[in-house]
Amino acid sequence: MAVVDDAPVPAVPDVSMLELVADLATLGSPDDTTARLPQMLDRLADEVGANACQVDAATTTSRGTATKHWQTLASIGYARPVSRHLGGEFLHSAHGRLVLESRDPLRIEADTHDFRGTTHFHDVLQPAGYDDGISLALRSPDDVVVGIVHLSACSADDLRTETLAALPAIGRVLARVTEVASCTVRDVTLPPEYAVVRVDAQGRVRPVVGRDPLHLDLDDDVLAILHDILSTGVRFAGFLHQQDGRLVEVRVHAPEGRSTVHQPYVVATRPAESTLGLTMRQLEVLTAVATGAGNREIAEELFLTQRTVAAHVEAILTRLDAPSRAGAAAKATAAGVLLPSGRPDSVRSLSAVLRRPVV
Repeated sequence: MAVVDDAPVPAVPDVSMLELVADLATLGSPDDTTARLPQMLDRLADEVGANACQVDAATTTSRGTATKHWQTLASIGYARPVSRHLGGEFLHSAHGRLVLESRDPLRIEADTHDFRGTTHFHDVLQPAGYDDGISLALRSPDDVVVGIVHLSACSADDLRTETLAALPAIGRVLARVTEVASCTVRDVTLPPEYAVVRVDAQGRVRPVVGRDPLHLDLDDDVLAILHDILSTGVRFAGFLHQQDGRLVEVRVHAPEGRSTVHQPYVVATRPAESTLGLTMRQLEVLTAVATGAGNREIAEELFLTQRTVAAHVEAILTRLDAPSRAGAAAKATAAGVLLPSGRPDSVRSLSAVLRRPVV
């Protein structure tokens, strides 16, 4: 692939492309992007004479030319295997790196890097009917690669040189779209190290483009804990969860205190960074303490003796430098290190903690 030759600047700007740039700039939320971007990519492909178009976004934790994680924001025209290849293997190849390192669109027809001799062309694009195409890295205002746009055509004669000249402007606004899609939920601000999904009122899990997948599976146990939290009407809660030997920090954001049609709730995760120096068993005991459970109840659920529970409580108070059980519970709740159970009858139910004033 090679840098596209400079095209003559038309005397009159392409009105359709200007309108498309303006419409892309109106995308203001992840849901808006999901609903409207495919149609806009269809318009873009039609304007430049392409048969397919795709935008992939780099995840926020690894942005740059060497990013390891990508997610497809929208794709039109490509068969699924081709779409997966463009958003995966191609981006980690030598030719993919050429595109990501270039500040100009690269086109197959003007190839000086022997792209036509690669397996990407022979085994993927050409069998799918594409003989020409153009790719452009999407860069943020501070020059970080945040995404890539691909356009493919059945023939070099199909691509319109006069409209391709507007591709850099399209690229700038598409770069902003990838930023918009990387979790801009009202009242929710999440640092880039958090993996994020959104869950709607019907329980459907929607990935957030630009964010890594969660560090755990939303299995029945996790979903039970989430529903337990939402039943309280709180807007935010944090806890720890152990799954497959990994301890994960989980944050739940419900801007309206529940999931609604227009406002899904957000689940964010990252590897747990702190347990306040407590063991897993001590975290279980402390979570039960935070619900107001007594030593006997805790012992019955955790299959321990009351003496063992008392020893754990004493160790917890010492470790947290807390004067009382309530003080230890308050510290753990504030730090988000409770280790709840999804069982509604459990003495480690997080809703019992959230409904119970901790003093």
